[in-house]
Amino acid sequence: MDDLYLEIITPEKILYDGPVGLVEVPGAKGRFVLLRDHAPVISTLVRGKVRVIGKDGYDHLFSCKEGVIECHNNHAVILMNELPDENKADL
Repeated sequence: MDDLYLEIITPEKILYDGPVGLVEVPGAKGRFVLLRDHAPVISTLVRGKVRVIGKDGYDHLFSCKEGVIECHNNHAVILMNELPDENKADL
């Protein structure tokens, strides 16, 4: 089976691009988790933290002001309309 592949994209840069074990996001109706073989989903995101556990087991946190997530066939894409200040340190 394929791994869940995640891209986190902002207008300024790509924050994450690779396989993951888990992604947890702040959905408009509450937090939810995506794992491999998740049913297709499209959702708006609200202010909060996006938590990613990479295939290496490391935990990554990204701040989200707002955005959308789409997941289909083990490929998830998060589009954020603005890069929060705490994520700008890596630019």
